Amino acid sequence: MSNEINPPKKRGCLFYGCLSVAILALLMIALGIAAYFFGMSTANGWIRDYTDTAPAEIEKVEYTRDQMEALQARLAVFQEAMDAGTNVLELALTADDLNALIKGERRWKDKVFIRLDDNKINGEVSMPLQDFGPFKMNGRYLNGTASFKVALHNGVLDVRLLDVQAKGQALPSMVLNELKKNNLAQDFQNDPQTAANIAKFETIQITNSTVILWNKVKGQ
Repeated sequence: MSNEINPPKKRGCLFYGCLSVAILALLMIALGIAAYFFGMSTANGWIRDYTDTAPAEIEKVEYTRDQMEALQARLAVFQEAMDAGTNVLELALTADDLNALIKGERRWKDKVFIRLDDNKINGEVSMPLQDFGPFKMNGRYLNGTASFKVALHNGVLDVRLLDVQAKGQALPSMVLNELKKNNLAQDFQNDPQTAANIAKFETIQITNSTVILWNKVKGQ
């Protein structure tokens, strides 16, 4: 069983930006591995090889005002059920629903696009980069795609990388295998508020290209 996402109103990174934040984190980890094993010259070469000097065009989903109001109403009802914790409610979200919500968030608009494929989350990102320690990346963009498998175990969200490409190129297998060992949601859950929000879910399942969420009843 595979799962995803964070609560509707209290969105945070996991709801809209999980893919983009995760892929950026992957780049930082990959650069760190390169610098450790091969030296700074290789790491700087990776910056040239896997980042661009211009953003990529990201696909968009257009919802009408009525569609957005209906979606927001469903989210509000589910949020109330999560907060109350007195009865179980199901919320189903399609990839179009998620992308319409992303489009309404200035931080992620034109930077993230999500596809749901069976039990996987596939994402495209185009993110501006900033200098990070010794790595000079200001003025460059991470244009990438990634696939993730997501699970919820005893209130703990587990996000695992399946595949990632940057600038149309697969990462070296040694780096990719190392990245796959990490739970990319771990740092998010170190925040008490985010952990508390995730704990309100009983199940978050991806099936038939739809995210289906159930809230947890208090005391269970």
